[in-house]
Amino acid sequence: MSIKNHIKLLLATALLSVGIHTQAVEVPITTTSSSAVITETTHHVKLTTDEYISMSATDLAKLVREKKVTTEELIDLAFQVNDIENPRTNALITTRKELALKEASEMVDNGQPFFGVPIVMKGLGHSIVGGSNSNGLDFNKHVTTKFNGRIAKSLQDLGFVIIGQSNYPQLGLKNVTDSTLYGPTGSPWNPNYQAGGSSGGSGAAIASGVVPVASGSDAGGSIRIPASWNGLVGLKPSRGIISGNAKTGQVVNFPLAKNMEDTTALFENLLTSDINPTPTNLTGIKVGYTTTSPVGTPVSDDAKQAVMNAVNFLNSKGFVTEEISIPVDGVRLMHGYYEMATASGSLANFLAKQTLKRSLHIDDVDPVTWALYQASEFVHKEDLEKVSAYNDEVKETMEGLYKEYPLILTPTTASTAPGLTESLLTPEYAEQIKHIDELKTKDERMKVVYDQWLNSLAYTPFTQLANLTGQPAISLPTYVSKNNLPLGIQFNAATNQDRLLLEIGKLFEENNQFKQLHTKKGVVAPETSDTMPSTTESTTKTESSSSSSSEMETSQTNDSMSHESTQETTSVTNTTTAENSTDSTTQTTSNESKSSTTSTSETTDTTVSSSQQESSSTSSSAALVSEDDSIEITPIPEITSITKSSSSEHSSQSASSESSQTSEISSQTDTKSQKTVSKKKKINNDNQELKSLSRLPKTGEVVQKYLPLIGILIIGLAAIFMYMKKKKQ
Repeated sequence: MSIKNHIKLLLATALLSVGIHTQAVEVPITTTSSSAVITETTHHVKLTTDEYISMSATDLAKLVREKKVTTEELIDLAFQVNDIENPRTNALITTRKELALKEASEMVDNGQPFFGVPIVMKGLGHSIVGGSNSNGLDFNKHVTTKFNGRIAKSLQDLGFVIIGQSNYPQLGLKNVTDSTLYGPTGSPWNPNYQAGGSSGGSGAAIASGVVPVASGSDAGGSIRIPASWNGLVGLKPSRGIISGNAKTGQVVNFPLAKNMEDTTALFENLLTSDINPTPTNLTGIKVGYTTTSPVGTPVSDDAKQAVMNAVNFLNSKGFVTEEISIPVDGVRLMHGYYEMATASGSLANFLAKQTLKRSLHIDDVDPVTWALYQASEFVHKEDLEKVSAYNDEVKETMEGLYKEYPLILTPTTASTAPGLTESLLTPEYAEQIKHIDELKTKDERMKVVYDQWLNSLAYTPFTQLANLTGQPAISLPTYVSKNNLPLGIQFNAATNQDRLLLEIGKLFEENNQFKQLHTKKGVVAPETSDTMPSTTESTTKTESSSSSSSEMETSQTNDSMSHESTQETTSVTNTTTAENSTDSTTQTTSNESKSSTTSTSETTDTTVSSSQQESSSTSSSAALVSEDDSIEITPIPEITSITKSSSSEHSSQSASSESSQTSEISSQTDTKSQKTVSKKKKINNDNQELKSLSRLPKTGEVVQKYLPLIGILIIGLAAIFMYMKKKKQ
């Protein structure tokens, strides 16, 4: 740069510093290397818990990738929220803060879509290292696992950090979470009401803001029911197309989420099969709708209104809507479902023999589990083959209906959630279950099973169809009742039309049809500091373990189907297939039982799952194995079991923060050599001063305070410089 240009630069800077407006001066930035890249300093974000709660998993991953927050800070925020919310909801049964922090410190950003985001795994069937594997059975409360199962691994591959396990009903058999081992789970909207089941703990953990995403499994509604009663998005994908899901059987695994962006990203990143493409235009699609229960039970005015609100919205957007009847015998369908569910009773007896060295007693398990165990003695292979054949007929019938109506709309649940302490097993049927072993025929015992489940099925009669046909369905959070309880609507579609469901969900969300407890419109980093603090210490208080559950991981358990819901049992074949890892079909046959029953339990990475089979045949083998071919019974010191609790309401609705619109940095960050990094740092340092001059009007208040003095000094130096030059000449 010439002496003349130096003088101009100094004078312009001085004038700017003392507040004299001048024409913009272009400041040249020199570098010592042509390949040097100059980046602006990253401002660190100090998130509040309210801001954390309002953000989606995509938002949080973006902040981590831009180095505005650290994963350790997000973990700390998750536990701060959990400390407040879990005493109200009892959503988590175990936590693992120390292990999560350790895993976070070892993570490498390779472009994972959810890099550094905390997640909770369903405590049933979604195995995590050191996690609880009790299946909700009191006699197995100390059983743990030593490995991460396929579901956990697939989510860790997306960048998630596991911070704990969520609550569920025993063996996943109900549509409410009323665990005899861990206690009930209430909805964050009002913890005096149920969070649903069987993925109820996951639903409550998301809705309360502990995590933005939590894993779930669904054999008869266990993802969609908690989505309905917690104001979330709950997708049940088509059978066999998602990582860890079997190609046969009823159970599918998929996370619950707050919004469509996260749900869609999860779907696309977990997808393992080619399916129908995303539709380019939804206009004119025919939607069939019904509010009639497929089993003839009552449907509340709230559920009907939720559907009609959706119909009116669809009509305003150019859809063609027609009220229809579903051409399926819903009662027969559910009877077959219950027959398959008897395999879970056999499973409970098998586990009792392993742990207690004796057959199951009525006092060992929940009454529903006992009834299924007693009925399983009369259910044979031929019975299950008939059930499977009818389910195939129903699938073909529904595929024909979807040709005329690509989307079918129903309520997700027939009413808002029941009370937390409301028993869905009436005293009459509780008494019958006590004497079920005195009944001598299959029909007599199965009638007790059907009848005792009807009261709970009445709450959720719309969800099981998609599991039995393998077709996709999604619950959307579009309705809140007068007493401020959420209720979802459900869209069903033909096999592999999952992207159509995702698009209809986006349409509702983008048009402000979603009604949620913590709504996020867009988030920006609120407070920033110029220096980035060091990552959260990985030494935190050791969380004391509670006697009732060490961080175990439930393995084979059935997902909740209908209110005390019909267990989602999936028939299993004797062959083990690598593909099936759904929460899933566990093959169990009690030694006494001459028939081999199938179980649609939603335990995929289950300790007692015969190689996580995806098949729907009968199980004839009594030897059940876990992914590591062993059932571990070891206490683990570090993991903390969260104590059960119920509690007073507290409406902590957090303010949504505005979203930072900075461009997303997603590329894989391959670390470069130490030499290159040092060189770039030096280049940046050498040029920082001149670069700052080009941004003087934006300098901070502290610097601006001293600019007048600096300006005077520069003017003086310039004058001296000019005088010296003149004298020299």
